Amino acid sequence: MDIQSFIQSGLLEAYVLGQCTTEERALVERMVAEHAEVRAELAVIEMALEGYAAANTVAPPDWMKGRILEVIENESVSPMPAAPSAPAAGSSSTLLRIFQLLALGFALLGGFFLFQKNNLASEKTRLENRATELQKQLDNCNQRDTLRAKLEQVNLLLRDHEGTHTVPLGKASGEVGVAYSYLNTVRCQVAIDLSSLPTPPADKYYQFWSIVDGKPVSMGMVDLQAVGGWLLMPCQENAVALAISLEDNPGGNPAPTEVFMVGNIPAVGG
Repeated sequence: MDIQSFIQSGLLEAYVLGQCTTEERALVERMVAEHAEVRAELAVIEMALEGYAAANTVAPPDWMKGRILEVIENESVSPMPAAPSAPAAGSSSTLLRIFQLLALGFALLGGFFLFQKNNLASEKTRLENRATELQKQLDNCNQRDTLRAKLEQVNLLLRDHEGTHTVPLGKASGEVGVAYSYLNTVRCQVAIDLSSLPTPPADKYYQFWSIVDGKPVSMGMVDLQAVGGWLLMPCQENAVALAISLEDNPGGNPAPTEVFMVGNIPAVGG
């Protein structure tokens, strides 16, 4: 084999990386001993490998140095095999041992990075959970602010003795039972005391109405789950009565299906 073909065969690179067979290693060592060009090429390859390792080095954790030294110390106290007769073979064995130690170091470094990756994933999950908790707390604060503002409106309406009128709602069927609503014509609001309303039958929904010129005008559905136990509804000018109907449609209907409760609005000053 001529020198250039040997250099281009890749055996020198495999030799430096410790990947040659016994026969290939013997051939490389013979060519290195006989040809200066091969020795120079081998030196270039070794320098390139060292330069790559230096350029891509990553500071290992403190415990890694101790682990490598421990392995080397254990190797040093173990019975050593007889030294080879040929100096070249001893050099090859030394290189192989160096690469084995490098492989161990890279394995430990890989384990360290895996450990760090798992730690980062756990931290990310913890932060996401914390963000969810904070969002819930913020939502609760917003709900409390909304409830406080709503109850303040109800309180102002109830304390306005001149502008607010109590409108009792009796059952249209004539049965005993009264719910209470409070109409303020100045604010044009109606506050319904939800605690005074009986629970509707299954699959039935309450719809609120104002009676204007003898015709019912829908004011919306009655949400019995409204926070705070009060429901604020708009009013209708010139309304003479308020009513609640029972509807099958949870979104309401354009006209009352079954009038459940009704109450006349007292005249101003009455």
